[in-house]
Order: sequence, then C-alpha cells, then structure tokens
Amino acid sequence: MAEGVKRIYVFGGDGTLNEALNGVIENDVLLDPDIELAFLSAGSSCDVEKMFPEKLDLIDRIESERSYLVDVCRVACCDDWGNPIVRYFLVNSSIGVISQSIDYFNQKKPFMSFLKRLNIDVAAIYAGLINIFQFDNFSADITIDQTEHLSRSLKNLTVFKCSYFGGGMNYGVESGYDDGKLHVALINKMGRLKTLSYIPSLYSGSVFKKANAEYHLGYRVTLSGENISVVVETDGEIIGYPPCEYSLLPKFIKIII
Repeated sequence: MAEGVKRIYVFGGDGTLNEALNGVIENDVLLDPDIELAFLSAGSSCDVEKMFPEKLDLIDRIESERSYLVDVCRVACCDDWGNPIVRYFLVNSSIGVISQSIDYFNQKKPFMSFLKRLNIDVAAIYAGLINIFQFDNFSADITIDQTEHLSRSLKNLTVFKCSYFGGGMNYGVESGYDDGKLHVALINKMGRLKTLSYIPSLYSGSVFKKANAEYHLGYRVTLSGENISVVVETDGEIIGYPPCEYSLLPKFIKIII
C-alpha cells in the first residue's frame, strides 16, 4: 500500500468490498491503523448497506468525514487443495444450500447471464431453485463458544452480522455492525419440497418461527465433520471448504457509507 494512503474508494457490490477488505488486513492486523474504506455501492444486492441506519448519497461519501467503526468477521477454512486459509467478511458467510446456490449464481453460464440482465432477483431465485433440487443435506458438528456442542444434519449454516442476504431475504433478527457478536442461523435437515416451503419465510423475515430453524449467538463458532464437500461463501464470494472456525475482530475498521 502506498505510503500516506488512508482512504480507499470501493465502487461495486458486497463482493468487491470484501476483496478490498481482505486486501488491507494481514494476520488480523490492518496494514495501516487509520485506513478507511469508502463504499460506493453499485452491485446487485449491496446487503452491507442495510446494516447502517443513515446512509449518505454516493457523491457525499467521497468527501465525508463520517465513518462507522465496524466489527470484522474472520473465518479459517481450507482452499481447494486442502491448505489452510483465512478470510475476512462484513456481512455473512454460508455453508450449505445457500453457498451452493451462490456458487451457481456466480458461474458465467449463458442462461445465468441472461437472467441477471433480465432481473437479478429472478436470477437468484433460479439459482436457489436449481440447488434445492440438486443439494441434499450434510452432517456436521458445531461448537459455539466451547459451551454449546451441536451435532446436526444441516441444509444450511449461516454466520452473519447483517440479517439481510441475497438482496431481499432477511433472517428477521436484530443485528449490528458493532455489537461484538456472531449471529448463527441453522436450517436443519429437510426434504426438497419442505425446503421450497421455507422460501417465503426468508423473504418475510419469519424463518426462525419454523420448526427446522435455529438461532444462536456467540463469539467463536466452529464447524467440522467427515467428508464435507460443501463450499464456503463469504459476502457472495466462494472461498473454500470446511472445517471452519469463525471469530470476531471487534470494532476493527472504519467504513464510510
């Protein structure tokens, strides 16, 4: 990073902001303690914006002196070759049918590209439907703060700071950019048709009223198991595979938004 650079302008969506975030952190330390990321949102969903109560117009963000000091989530997992990696994120990380759907959504296939040009929400729903019928369930052991030990057959696990995801979906719980907590959503084993029936509750924010859904809070979350071949996603980017360990860097970086 060039000497004296204190503010980086990020023009794009959540994934672009995620790449910038990972570019300014090394071994859990900011390359410069005074660095700021100014988010000029132009992506398909921009869920990170939904964490903040008062958003500036894009032009005002360029010279604004107002910033938010936000928590950053850290996840340690494995890359495609089984090597340990660490990534950082602001919004959420999923493992299961959601991450598989995002992987499909991100593929540069002609029909997906056509749907994205037509309507982003339609493209996201299509990717989700495809994976509901292709993806089954997976078994995992989950530990939260070394006090809760859960063995589950899962459809999906999400660790999040922002309750919103996928543009219009919402877990329906209060979460904050600086609350010092990891929010955990578990969607337990279910068949394909029942999974379909859960989609409206994700758009209405009522999924935790469903019998197969669980909500937890913690500071450190691990997921492990044998032969888990499900991709791990952070802020819309596919990063690797389990086992995973999530932790928190509280009030870590300034965001202008």
